[in-house]
Amino acid sequence: MALIQEIKNGQVVDNSTSSNDSTTKANNFDKDMFLQLLVAEMKYQDPLEPTTNTEYVSELASFTQIESTQNVQDKMDDIQASSYVGKYVIINTTDSSGEQQYVSGKVDFLEKTDDGYMVSVNDGLYKLEEIETVADETYYTAMMTTKTFEDAVTKLPNLQAVSLQDEEKISAVRSLYDSMDEYTKQFINSDSYSTLEALENRIAALKSEEETTE
Repeated sequence: MALIQEIKNGQVVDNSTSSNDSTTKANNFDKDMFLQLLVAEMKYQDPLEPTTNTEYVSELASFTQIESTQNVQDKMDDIQASSYVGKYVIINTTDSSGEQQYVSGKVDFLEKTDDGYMVSVNDGLYKLEEIETVADETYYTAMMTTKTFEDAVTKLPNLQAVSLQDEEKISAVRSLYDSMDEYTKQFINSDSYSTLEALENRIAALKSEEETTE
């Protein structure tokens, strides 16, 4: 069965409740914030009751722990971002005119910028946070095969213009459809398949007319 996962802010959505709230707080309370608080404490401390060396050592130990936690989180973010390469994704983005649009395709590569990670999909770069859905290879292959079939149908002549010379092209599209498994066929647009059947029926009628006149 194909796997489809919801993505928010570049992370796989996990609906389970975590019991480790301290880790989450540590991630939010980063080392820069800690240093700012430490400097402020040193600057405004009471000169009559200055902070002891022991207290500073304790606070520096806390800083080291926060820094290590953040470094681990950064590494986890790198691994998470890299995992999207080669995956089929659906991106919810905004075009140059401000209109919302969906882009789907396979992630070709990942690029790290000052603003975060960017993913390359269909020769375009998009923010990692714009990934809305990620699916497995089975789903991706089915989508690509479906698109190939529907594109092939649109290139066939219309019903009024079709002739016996088009029989080979129509047969090739039929062969493509027959080669699909049942999972892939469920994604085929019904209008595309109806168009193919109508053209096949027209070819059969033209062949019958030709045989009658001979």
